Amino acid sequence: MREKKVIRREILGARDAVTDDQRQHLSRRIRDRLLALPMITSARRIMLFLAFGSEVDTWLFLDQAVSLGKEVVAPVCVPASKDLALYPISSRDEARPGHWGILEPKQVGEAVSPSTLDVVIVPGVAFDLQGNRVGYGGGYYDRFLSQVGKAWKIGVCFDLQLLAKVPREAHDVSIDALVTETKTIVWRGQVHKVN
Repeated sequence: MREKKVIRREILGARDAVTDDQRQHLSRRIRDRLLALPMITSARRIMLFLAFGSEVDTWLFLDQAVSLGKEVVAPVCVPASKDLALYPISSRDEARPGHWGILEPKQVGEAVSPSTLDVVIVPGVAFDLQGNRVGYGGGYYDRFLSQVGKAWKIGVCFDLQLLAKVPREAHDVSIDALVTETKTIVWRGQVHKVN
């Protein structure tokens, strides 16, 4: 099995090669599949990562979720503790560059508790058919996902980021579902279901 650093290099290279027009088209398809999920339809509070670089454009999902009356929160990286703090966001105007230049919500009021989330939209470099993921290497999300209780953990990525199997370590936290432009895979509560 390929090491995580090799997977990161290969998959990020392939993802970076996707044109802006293709990325927007594929991201809209992912958004539409994501919004069709029953756990999204019934969710009140959703955590969404704010896309940077060649990631799936989650800003499209933010706009739609807010228009549907969902409360959306996004993470602020806390490098000293390698934690994520959550703050509400409803538009790009409420974001500012944070650590590493990634956009983050303005820190207004108290941080939102992870235990109050209904859904967490999870980023990743690569995902596999068992619900495992390879992140960017900082460990922020594995630490964070262990705090979200019963919230649905849903990965989003392009098909090119979906592998048969990725390395898994003891501290890695699996996701409950994955959405790409052509697939919706749900593991939680049922035997592996793809549609």
